[in-house]
Amino acid sequence: MAQTVVERDRIGGNGGRARAARVGVVAGVLAMALVVYGTYGDSQAPDSQKSGMPFVLVMAALTTIVTFGVLAPRALRAVGAGTAGGRHWAVGLAAASVLGLAVFWSGLPLIVGGAAALVGRAGSESAQHSRAFSAARILGLFAAGASILVTVAGNLLH
Repeated sequence: MAQTVVERDRIGGNGGRARAARVGVVAGVLAMALVVYGTYGDSQAPDSQKSGMPFVLVMAALTTIVTFGVLAPRALRAVGAGTAGGRHWAVGLAAASVLGLAVFWSGLPLIVGGAAALVGRAGSESAQHSRAFSAARILGLFAAGASILVTVAGNLLH
């Protein structure tokens, strides 16, 4: 029981929010850099792509704020509480990150994949030990890496 309280305080309390904020800053900056590179790294990018970039950057910033300011802290609280909700959050974030590969250029898989990896890692470190957390971590990192790889390859091979 005492270990569960310690885990909840470490993962789901202010430590969880600070951890989510740190990961969120990194994921958001990487996602916005990916958007800029995806736009200006392509020498044959049409003007419409360049004129739409500010909108995509704002959407990436808002997605980062919502994901790491609201969703990830809630997920970390659920993991810290030791409920099945933690696994549900982890799997949901991982699924969203993989589905987000359809719009890889937006930075969405990088942002949501970072959150899935964060929650997956927190769950793996908790007393719950579930395959769902490992799967979420792997899928989140896969989606983030795949979005970077596809954007870079698309610009280099175009």
